[in-house]
Amino acid sequence: MFRPPSRRLPVAATAATALVALLAGCSGAASAEVVDRGPVRGGTLVYATDREPTCLDPHNSGDMPQTYVARQYLDSLVSLQADGSVVPWLATSWTISDDGTQYDFTLKEGVEFHDGTPLDAQAVVDNFTQILDPATQSSTDLLYLTGYFESATALSEHVVRIDLSRPYSPLLAALSQAFFGIESPKAMARGLEENCESPVGTGPFEVVAWNHGRDVQLVRNDDYDSAPADAKHQGPAYLDGITWRFLKDNTTRYGALGSGEADVIFNVPPESQQLAEADPAISLQEFVHSGSPFSLDLNTTSPVFDDIRVRKAFVHASNARAAVESAYAGVFPYEGDAVSSGTPHYDETYHEPFPYDPDEANRLLDDAGWTGRDADGHRTKDGETLTVRLPYNADGAETPPADLTILQNIQAMEKEVGIEVDLEALDSASMNAVWGDPDAYDLIGNYWNSPTPHVMYIKYSKATLDVGNGQNSAFASDDELDRVLIAGTATTDPTEQAALYSEAQRILTSKAWSLPLYPIQTRLGISNRVKDVWIEPSEGEPVLSDAYFVDGGDR
Repeated sequence: MFRPPSRRLPVAATAATALVALLAGCSGAASAEVVDRGPVRGGTLVYATDREPTCLDPHNSGDMPQTYVARQYLDSLVSLQADGSVVPWLATSWTISDDGTQYDFTLKEGVEFHDGTPLDAQAVVDNFTQILDPATQSSTDLLYLTGYFESATALSEHVVRIDLSRPYSPLLAALSQAFFGIESPKAMARGLEENCESPVGTGPFEVVAWNHGRDVQLVRNDDYDSAPADAKHQGPAYLDGITWRFLKDNTTRYGALGSGEADVIFNVPPESQQLAEADPAISLQEFVHSGSPFSLDLNTTSPVFDDIRVRKAFVHASNARAAVESAYAGVFPYEGDAVSSGTPHYDETYHEPFPYDPDEANRLLDDAGWTGRDADGHRTKDGETLTVRLPYNADGAETPPADLTILQNIQAMEKEVGIEVDLEALDSASMNAVWGDPDAYDLIGNYWNSPTPHVMYIKYSKATLDVGNGQNSAFASDDELDRVLIAGTATTDPTEQAALYSEAQRILTSKAWSLPLYPIQTRLGISNRVKDVWIEPSEGEPVLSDAYFVDGGDR
């Protein structure tokens, strides 16, 4: 979702940089020499992030802050590799029927949830029941399964079957995400509110306290023996625990890393990138998400953007590349396609289909009948000014940091061709109310992280539109696009998939339903005291179960 922080003014940015440099210069971590002699057990790692979840249960509503912390205490059935393949996790093996509509998972035996409940096939069935229950508001999980999932059945104590209504080749990749982490049925039975506060999994850490507004406290699960096959080690975590701190302010969060108050931080501020790169006490890890990039989705039901000529004109006039590059100085690269370049079967042919071209934008607007001008130079037609409403979250703290500067740059470029962009600053509660309301905006910031090209179906299908949860924020669908995407999920042949997903990108980009801006990233700053932190590729979540302090955690 789109919650940009306040605009960075040049003087403020300089002051912030000076403060960060001062903090780093005073840091014991920056001056201490560390020697890695291999994994050492002990210590509580402080992980600082920019946003606090609204709920710790990723089955409920589903957003990035939830999944990032949930990865530390929930295990999934399978684990995704960078090449798109999957390896065993809670499921030690699986078979798929010839027609691709039936998956039988064999579960690892002897695994227990943190509350002592055994992991068995019925527990997995209960998880799918909760995920698909409308009461959980699990829009993410629901959209991955909508139109495909029929049932989950316990065939025996440790074998669970998933039946699909039609073939769905992205299923294993989807199930690798923390959104589908397996939770204790006993804990889920407590109700959504209590489960939001302290979900129970089988993972390497367990939740002991959520101190709202401050942190989540996690401790090691000493009985852990169900790490994924791609983990750096099997068995319990090396760390005694994790303090998952919420530090919304960029300068404060980066300063905490430099001073040694935090060991790992999420979302290294773009203005601190060069400092971090030059600091020998800090290492950086970056992961570019697949899925749809951060974009401004154009509401096709609005009286302005229901005309494709106006949509194309808006994209042509935006000079999006310059807006992104000037705001982030290359830290967040420009992404001009409806799907991110890291997405499987991405086709660069459809990158930036409507490049910056104010002359073409003016021609399209003239052709659409917006030929008049008001006193401020904005175009008019039949006495109406060509105004588009763009609400944004003014509360700050977003991942990645969607900058108001970008929106203001686009606002200025659109004015050059006579389009008035009305930036509406909203608080978080008001912003949440906007989603799903076609009368509340003309365009809105949105993105969707996904490990598969099925993201195009999730965002723009008729099925998504019918669910009515606001994720199809363009309120758009196309029968031919749906047909091609459904065909893509029905085959496992890579050549056929590539052709189908290329065709889907062609159809999607031709509609001008969005103005793509930049890909979503996970960007970690890591103290040199900490080793073996890694980022898993399904959702870009940090994995801390293999991490250890080279000094045993002594500060």
